[in-house]
Amino acid sequence: MNRDRAYYRYQRNRHILRKIGILRRWGSDVMEGWLRGCPGRLPKGKIHCSCPLCRVKSYDERRMDDKRKLLSGKQQTDDYFRGPKE
Repeated sequence: MNRDRAYYRYQRNRHILRKIGILRRWGSDVMEGWLRGCPGRLPKGKIHCSCPLCRVKSYDERRMDDKRKLLSGKQQTDDYFRGPKE
């Protein structure tokens, strides 16, 4: 599929506007530090934080199947130590 300059220009501007929106949430000092007077620098790098405190990934949490197995095992252990019901 052949694309013209307008398509690539549109995509670049879309990326710039999205990243400006993210930087506005962090504050004007952070935004000025990233832009330095030239918003064209934004599509060239990531601006999100990847520290463990800020990011949440799908692999950071147990799968639902594993949660169910863990809960089932815990219930079976509790039932075993409580003894037979009268």
